[in-house]
Amino acid sequence: MVLKSSKVLFRRWIMLVLMVPIFLISVAAVYLNYYWKPILTQRIKEAIDRSTDGLYRIEFQNIRVNFVTGRLDVSNIRFIPDTLVYEKMKVDSIAPRHLYEVEIGELILKRIQPWKIYSSGKLEISAIEIDRPTLKVVFSKTRNTKSSTEEDLRTAYQHLSPYLNSVKIGNIIFRNADFKYVDHSAEGGSRITELKDLYLRISDLLIDSASQFDRSRLYYTKDIYAELLGYKTITADGNYNLQFSEFKASTAGRYAYIKGFRLLPKFSEMEFSRRFKFQKNRYSAHFEDISLNNVDYKLLNRDRRLIASSLTLNKGKMSVFLNRGRPDSLRDRGVNFPQLALRRFQLDTTIDTVLLKDSHVNYSEYNPDSRRKGTLSFGGINGSIVNLTNDSLNLIKNKFSDVKLTSLLMDRGRLDIAMKFNLPDPAGAFQFSGKLGKLDAEMFNSAIRPLSLIEVKSGFINEMNFNGRGSIKGVRGSLTCYYNDLKITLLETRENSSRLKRKGIASIFANILIIKDDNPMKGQPVRRAAFYYARPEHSSFFNMIWKGFAEALLNTIGFDAATQAEIAARLRKMEIERNNREERRDDRLKKRDERRMNRN
Repeated sequence: MVLKSSKVLFRRWIMLVLMVPIFLISVAAVYLNYYWKPILTQRIKEAIDRSTDGLYRIEFQNIRVNFVTGRLDVSNIRFIPDTLVYEKMKVDSIAPRHLYEVEIGELILKRIQPWKIYSSGKLEISAIEIDRPTLKVVFSKTRNTKSSTEEDLRTAYQHLSPYLNSVKIGNIIFRNADFKYVDHSAEGGSRITELKDLYLRISDLLIDSASQFDRSRLYYTKDIYAELLGYKTITADGNYNLQFSEFKASTAGRYAYIKGFRLLPKFSEMEFSRRFKFQKNRYSAHFEDISLNNVDYKLLNRDRRLIASSLTLNKGKMSVFLNRGRPDSLRDRGVNFPQLALRRFQLDTTIDTVLLKDSHVNYSEYNPDSRRKGTLSFGGINGSIVNLTNDSLNLIKNKFSDVKLTSLLMDRGRLDIAMKFNLPDPAGAFQFSGKLGKLDAEMFNSAIRPLSLIEVKSGFINEMNFNGRGSIKGVRGSLTCYYNDLKITLLETRENSSRLKRKGIASIFANILIIKDDNPMKGQPVRRAAFYYARPEHSSFFNMIWKGFAEALLNTIGFDAATQAEIAARLRKMEIERNNREERRDDRLKKRDERRMNRN
């Protein structure tokens, strides 16, 4: 009995020993939470106000501290810019280019040690987790008229040092964030970019006396990683769906990566063209993945300059369609020449090398004369664009961009092209050269049959070489095509039908009397064709080059404009002779009938 009571007493003593410290810790936690809450609240607000020179203030509804777990919860946070202060900063030429506005439903800080703030001025947090925040960033081109000696060049640490000796945060994680970027520097009004459900992780944030000069850190962090899955949007003009399956970017890795990029027209080819009063290209594109490497994120954020070593476009499928049945555009399409279009890009950009891998491009036109669509295709495209830039500083160093591409024309003949663009030239000057390997000439029929009303019946291209130069004024050059056994058929449309029929006699004239079957002809030198095509304002870059090549090819085979006029003249002569024969026959029949009547 005594033994039993002793055991009970021992258990009670143990429980008392355990309960007393737990009780004391709980009471201390409640007291410290009550005591520290106003101190933390005041310190946080003061730090934000002082470190931003009054530009921002922070508001929140409640702050809760658990000293046992080192957890701090803050609810209904608003990080708000003071527009009056910002306007004054703009007048004083010290305003930052980016202005931020943040709203957070709940902020969770893990393993925080608030007593270090009080005792040693150190804010140390293991992790900050933020669910469903809303972040708005506004960019404006502020003017800097003051000299560097008058600007406030203090670092973030120097701003914080009167209140905190250091800030150290392991990870800051944003989940399901809504992000809006407003660019007030864009021409024609503000440009807005919105992202939904963005994941953002900021790693190893450190602000102290040493890290303030650490160039390996961006905004005092070792890495800012962003991820966005399943993004979809509609372009501003409402004609396209833009989407990708995955986006990733890292400041430490200095990369940006997009998987499954798609630009999808919302309307079919002919329906798209009917939505506009004038001719307008319809585009579609799909890239398996796009990667941008060695991005200078500091320059991108500070000066809005995109500097990268390479951009890789992998396994792309691109299509362009134009309905020639619509009226010509009143706008000069010369503004869309490659370097002139690049110059209009809002972001100052320099990419050392653009790599195009295993891609395919189709260019199609609808010809109202044939009532059919012709398509020129380029498969297996691989190549590079060196020095893609519209940055004035880089253009001083190198004003040329070199393009080298290899492809399969009509998915059959190897085509090598080299181009050099004069980037700052206001007329869009460029040079080009290239070579086409062996190809069955009949492969061109899907393009030239609807567009030129010519069909290749037989023929084989052994080699084609070309070179030239051009600008928005036009294109000139020379072309040499080695071929054998060329036979063509001239076509015309049927009434009330898109089917084409053969011009029999005209085709006979063309093949027997005019068309040169081979180049070179036996015992004769190789024929080389020079061409010049003066670009009308409605002609695009690629259309201009195609017209110049077509003229040279027709000259090579002997089917130039003069020859076509000769064929037309012979056909008219034959038609007149046929009509004369029919008139003479009618006269003979009439006289025969008259003689019969006289006999009777």
